[in-house]
Amino acid sequence: MNDSLLFRMSAFSDQGGRKYMEDVIEIRIEYEPTASTDEEYPKSQRHGGQGKAESAAAPQTVTEPHGLSRPGPATAAWVESLSDKDVCSIGTPASSENVVVDTRRSVAFFAVFDGHGGREAAHFASEHLWDLLKRQRGFWSKDHGEVCAALRKGFVACHHAMWKELPEWPKTITGLPSTSGTTASVIVIRGVHMYVAHVGDSAVVVGVKDDNSDITLQALEITQDHKPELPKEKERIERLGGSVMKKSGVNRVVWKRPRLTHNGPVRRSTIIDQIPFLAVARSLGDLWSYDFYSGEFVVSPEPDTTVMTLDPKRHRYIILGSDGLWNMMPPKNAVNMCYSHDKMAGPKGMSCARRLGCTALLFWKERMLRADNTTVIVLALQERGGPPIPMHRDEIVVDMATGIDQIPYPGTPYNTCEIQKAEHEDGMFYEEDEIFEEEHERWTCLDW
Repeated sequence: MNDSLLFRMSAFSDQGGRKYMEDVIEIRIEYEPTASTDEEYPKSQRHGGQGKAESAAAPQTVTEPHGLSRPGPATAAWVESLSDKDVCSIGTPASSENVVVDTRRSVAFFAVFDGHGGREAAHFASEHLWDLLKRQRGFWSKDHGEVCAALRKGFVACHHAMWKELPEWPKTITGLPSTSGTTASVIVIRGVHMYVAHVGDSAVVVGVKDDNSDITLQALEITQDHKPELPKEKERIERLGGSVMKKSGVNRVVWKRPRLTHNGPVRRSTIIDQIPFLAVARSLGDLWSYDFYSGEFVVSPEPDTTVMTLDPKRHRYIILGSDGLWNMMPPKNAVNMCYSHDKMAGPKGMSCARRLGCTALLFWKERMLRADNTTVIVLALQERGGPPIPMHRDEIVVDMATGIDQIPYPGTPYNTCEIQKAEHEDGMFYEEDEIFEEEHERWTCLDW
């Protein structure tokens, strides 16, 4: 299919110097429902799949770690599991026996959630948002406006679903209900169209190649951070009875709550503390921000949405990252680091996502700052019939024309940066990526 994408995918996530890890990555690759199953699809997918990416119709199969080629429409490969003699390539199994032919298109879902006030909201969103999006009327429509409307409704539905979970979430140290919330930067790829939905200050950036330049890429910022000081956000917050205040030089949404010593119902005479609390104006969770007079949330769960037609000849990289990356690295530097890395790094070098994440963590350290949770997803688009894809460790090639039934390397979660350990002759285990430390130091010392 010429109207489907081929791309290389990698992910990286690290706790940084924070006490808790509140970033979460979610990746799903599934078949689009057929016309005959469209009405039944939401019901059949009510609880999602067991894997991070699986088919709605194909039976479950287990892939052996060293035998990734398997009968069926899936086309993907982990470089991590290939021996030195193996060739990193894309193709169908050599044997045509028992090959399952499925002409349905694939749909891909990628999301970065950066939690705050606890990890509960980020994990809830990672587990439920995709299923809620698929259930919204118009999500599978060919009309871009209907799809974007479905994305907005799905975000709000996920936000409201957190109400039921709130009693189960850990209370604050003062005994109040959980203040957990999360940013969410989501892309959905169908055919050559990329739908983007976004709340908070994580971001989605596309690396674009100019016709006249083969040296550098331009960075197209698809999302805008939802900062409370933005005129649009501040006006909305104040219209709902909220306010924005600075704390340590950072604008924050104010949490208006009764003084902790107060007991009983809230009256006009009740002393209300105003606490500069949250540095983003939109998020999922943050249920403390509900305004009982307007019936709305001061911290809005409604995302900005957009749709973009991808052209692999021009659009080379799609980067999703939490603010742990973007606070240290301008978007243009990030896309060009991926571009240079693919040009210069040898086979089985560190992945683009790991390269960006490790470099950001190094910048945090150089500035003598406590590193934030840092999370990155990188999609490197490949032009069909173009030069071979440069493959690195811990990367998957996904061909959306043929689909993918499940993660081809079972047991490897995307929301971790840990690498499989190999046992040596002395019986000890060592991190396999230690051999890349010197390479990383050399790369990150360059002036990007």
